[in-house]
Amino acid sequence: MRRRILWLACALAVACAAMFATTALQARGENINYADLNKIKAEGMQRSQVMELCSWLSDVYTPRLTGSPTAQKAADWAVAKMKEWGLSNVAIEPWGNRNGFDRGWTNDKFYMQVTSPERFPVPGTPSGWTPGTNGLVSGEAVLVTATTEEDLAAYKGKLKGKWVLMMAAPDVAAFWDAPAKRYKPEELDTLELQPAPQLEFGVTPPGQRAGAAAAQAAPAGQRAAAPVAQAAPAGQRAAAPAAQAAPAGQRAAAPAAAAAQGQRAGMPPAAAQPGPGGRGGFATARNDFLRTEGALGTITTIPRGHGLYTISGNRAADPATTLPAISIAAEQYGRIARTLAKKIPVTIEADIKNTFYPNPAVFNVVGEIPGTDKADEIVLLGAHIDTWHAATGAADNGVGVAAMMEALRILKATGVKLRRTVRVGLWEGEEQGLLGSREYVASHLATRQAVPGAPAAGGGGGRGGPQGPLETKPEYDKFSVYFNIDNGTGALRGIYLQGNDAVAPIFREWMEPFRALGMTTLTIRNTGGTDHQSFDGVGLPGFQFIQDEIEYNVVTHHTNMDTYERLQPNDVVKMATISAGFAYLAANRDEKLPRKPANAPGQGGRRGQ
Repeated sequence: MRRRILWLACALAVACAAMFATTALQARGENINYADLNKIKAEGMQRSQVMELCSWLSDVYTPRLTGSPTAQKAADWAVAKMKEWGLSNVAIEPWGNRNGFDRGWTNDKFYMQVTSPERFPVPGTPSGWTPGTNGLVSGEAVLVTATTEEDLAAYKGKLKGKWVLMMAAPDVAAFWDAPAKRYKPEELDTLELQPAPQLEFGVTPPGQRAGAAAAQAAPAGQRAAAPVAQAAPAGQRAAAPAAQAAPAGQRAAAPAAAAAQGQRAGMPPAAAQPGPGGRGGFATARNDFLRTEGALGTITTIPRGHGLYTISGNRAADPATTLPAISIAAEQYGRIARTLAKKIPVTIEADIKNTFYPNPAVFNVVGEIPGTDKADEIVLLGAHIDTWHAATGAADNGVGVAAMMEALRILKATGVKLRRTVRVGLWEGEEQGLLGSREYVASHLATRQAVPGAPAAGGGGGRGGPQGPLETKPEYDKFSVYFNIDNGTGALRGIYLQGNDAVAPIFREWMEPFRALGMTTLTIRNTGGTDHQSFDGVGLPGFQFIQDEIEYNVVTHHTNMDTYERLQPNDVVKMATISAGFAYLAANRDEKLPRKPANAPGQGGRRGQ
């Protein structure tokens, strides 16, 4: 009898434990179909086409500067490929607002060489939307280190037919450590911690030195601005080391191309950016002075060295009032500048052809797999298809486009059931301010009313500054989630939650089937500088994956080395597979993903909160 009572007690305990476990699992609300996920993983990991897509985007249809003919060719290719896979509603969607793209632009020819005192080639790239040379031209180089209009006066009558070097030769640090980085376990652990509270602008947090570099002060998970430049000699830009790794979880910008001139990291010198989009003030005055004096063009570099240079451009620049502006590597720039310092003349010849295209097409590309019982609700995957033009844009962001296209191919090929419609969006104009994704949000989802006296934000917000009341469209309430890839070739390691605590337990369960692929980390922190902000800025769930750094900030971001060879195939295959899995899980939940409260941090500013 006693043994029977003991047996009954044990049985009751086991039953209660099982009931409690079942209740706990149900309370978490995630019904995961592992059979379907195994199909997705098998297709994605064993029959991947993603690197072939990367090759088309990195070798054939590139560079894809917004508004260029090659951007149109890439869009036509993407449309044809998605139709080949059997996707639905594949289309090129023109922007409702041209956002200042009155001219498209391409660089069709570049030749530059020092011809005396000794001959050597000078690899380089002209800044976007600057004019060419109208054939072969030759002239001496001159170093102009003026920082005020008064300084410029000393060069009056001395610049006609000259190539102007815009700063002193920078010091170039060695790559003391391997440039490629992966997250260490302790860095991922740190990333999961709640960040320290932010203080009002200008207040130094306890324990932090005033004047510390901005990249150090920014919380992990943000895309940091360039470090605050330390004082440099007149006309010489501060040489912020390029090879330093960004803090854990932080998307650092490219090293400042001209920190002493106060310009944003990765941008060409302010002199090449007059008027809208440029710095204005002295930069405009300097450009006007150099042009009036008859200079042939400007030459700049960055202190990174190792053959690297960055490129950018100003779509609003008027070719009639700007000069050819060339970026070159520090090795050639330094050789020229040091020779000039020895009072030895240096002659440079160049033949640069750039073509302008009036009123170019500006657009996004979309395609989808229709859902079943919740087909009017949308799960969206996206990446920006535009690039800069010094290289082929493989890591920024052909790899993101290829991964998200491959994710939809995987879902279509496996035939898994999708309750919601899964859509892909390929955005133009990200490099000019998240323009394509903002236009998509404005057209399909929501806009914000203008704030009197504030600059026009356009699109869906997510760029900082005053924000007016939200005006939603019918699709707003049917939108579930947006996932974005735009941090290079690195493996996906987790997700930035953008301050949305409610999705954490959901994503925690979703990551488990992909733990063996490296997905382990959630951070409440925000990351910025890319297209998920357009959705987050209007209160919709928009997320960027945490990715291994690899060489992104040191070697590839906006540089002449952003090519297919910098991609890591195993990482890219995992990237597409995980994206497909998360789209599948989001599409088949009973409910859409929760949205954070209207006043939660993370909506708005480019760098997050």
